[in-house]
Amino acid sequence: MHKQILIFLQIIILAFTMHAQQPEISYHIAWDQPNSHFLEITMTIENWTADSLDLRIPAWRPGRYVIQNYAKNVVGFQAFDQASTSLTAKKLDKGTWRISRGTSPKVTVKYKSYARQLDAGSSYLDDSEAYINPITCLMYIPGKELLPVSLAIEKPAGWKIATALDFDEDKKAFVSENYHELVDAPILISPSFNLLTFKHKEALIEIALQGEANYDEKKMVEDVRKIVVEQIDIMKDVPFERYLFMYHFLPYRFGHGVEHKNSTSIVLGPTDFDNEKFYDGFLGVTAHEFFHAWNVERIRPGAIYRPDYSKENYTTTMWIYEGVTSYYTGVTLVRTHLIKKEKYFKNWSRTIKDFQSTYGRKVTSVSEAGWDSWTKGYGNAPPNTSFSFYTKGNILGMLLDLEIRQRTKNKKSLDHVMRNLNETYAKQNLGVPEDGFQQAIQTVTNSGFEEFFADYVRGTEEMDYNRFLKYAGLELKMETDKKAPKVYLGITTSGDEKETKIRNVTPESPAFKAGLDRDDILLAIDDKRAHKNNLDLLLKKYSHGDTIRISVFRRSELRHFDVELAEALPDKYEIKEIEEPSKLQKKIKKSWLNEEEEKQPN
Repeated sequence: MHKQILIFLQIIILAFTMHAQQPEISYHIAWDQPNSHFLEITMTIENWTADSLDLRIPAWRPGRYVIQNYAKNVVGFQAFDQASTSLTAKKLDKGTWRISRGTSPKVTVKYKSYARQLDAGSSYLDDSEAYINPITCLMYIPGKELLPVSLAIEKPAGWKIATALDFDEDKKAFVSENYHELVDAPILISPSFNLLTFKHKEALIEIALQGEANYDEKKMVEDVRKIVVEQIDIMKDVPFERYLFMYHFLPYRFGHGVEHKNSTSIVLGPTDFDNEKFYDGFLGVTAHEFFHAWNVERIRPGAIYRPDYSKENYTTTMWIYEGVTSYYTGVTLVRTHLIKKEKYFKNWSRTIKDFQSTYGRKVTSVSEAGWDSWTKGYGNAPPNTSFSFYTKGNILGMLLDLEIRQRTKNKKSLDHVMRNLNETYAKQNLGVPEDGFQQAIQTVTNSGFEEFFADYVRGTEEMDYNRFLKYAGLELKMETDKKAPKVYLGITTSGDEKETKIRNVTPESPAFKAGLDRDDILLAIDDKRAHKNNLDLLLKKYSHGDTIRISVFRRSELRHFDVELAEALPDKYEIKEIEEPSKLQKKIKKSWLNEEEEKQPN
């Protein structure tokens, strides 16, 4: 018995000793000359005992799955011991520095990070604000990302700070339980941002507004509150004590949002809250980013649960985390009546039309699109081979929601699936496996979805929209515009009357079969001058099966191509309610969209 107690005490002492020997990591950010756009970073590591110390700056950030190489912004890397004597440091690769520690238990590193990109995911510094995404500028010790860290910020007098990070009054620094949490919280430092607040279910919701804009504070709080209340009700969960919406309003055209665990950063412009289209966009990006507080931030794919910031982290499930989040964007707005049902259907018609006009849907599956985002995403794929996994994931979210409601006679929905994922993985601190979403759907419905996932997720089968829409008493009508040409050519163009360039040729189209190519300069159709502004007018006189001669310049050489025109494709998409829906169809649509009760005539 005494021996067992002795062993137990030895284990406790060993554990305490190991904990005490863990390095202490702290950061300090300051700036001297804001028009240089350089943040001055100091990183201090205490209790380091190994002969050398590796430091690395991330190569990418969660939320944008492409290598961005933040090392390119690092300038003037230096390392010092506790006596402020320089230590030898060398680069091992593009983003890793190795420091020869000597005998010092304390290592201080100083460097500058260039910050002159104002979007939601980057860092920016000038004389009016400092906007810091820590992941873009703070280094880490590989293998020590789970250690506690702190960050002190030296700011000009009179400037305020907005961030979701917790401030420790004793340390005079922001503290975080680990590096992952620290770099998942953007920081706004400015003398002029406006801060609005409200509470819901004891959670404090903050709205930081940087930049001039004609917003109504009361209306903004009311509408953001509606989004927060609805999504918390969908998830039946409040996973934070405080959440920060951070907005930058710009005078020029821009739109970008990035999700974080307890905050979001959104950049919009040109700002005009009296403009319905702008305000719809404001509400949409707000709803999208807030739903990420669960979907991807807590309900997190296993592949990036604890990310390796030095390289690609592959997963086939990005359509779930971005696309299904996009689905809940629209659902949130229509259920809260921030947009009307008619506009919701119109938005869906436009989304489906845009996706159906993307040839890449026939080439690449949505699971492949997510996996390949590191190399082919964000416009980097060969023409006509890709599409946005946001868009198809959005559509799949709707189809799955309607299918689940139909199979369960409206007793279950996609909402139940999201809650299942939250309980099964997020609250258990587990990453979601690659097939976790499908398994959750099958658990909730007690039925199989293998065919759906094989066809539409891992495959490229065309989606039968009306099969799913009819469950809610809806139908998709597709027609050709009577005012448009009755023929299909298969090119997109850019330019003007002076010069029109063929920007794309759709595979399998008449133009493709005839040999036309990207970057051909359009000159004439049947010897009549053709350009972007008169192309439709010229094609109107032709019918399906007619052959036309298209003349182009290709690398300054005059070329002629005979093209047999095809029948015009549908270009008018409209979702309509059917005339005599069944009781179940009515029930599904009402609960799906949170339809208001129809007012009875007096």
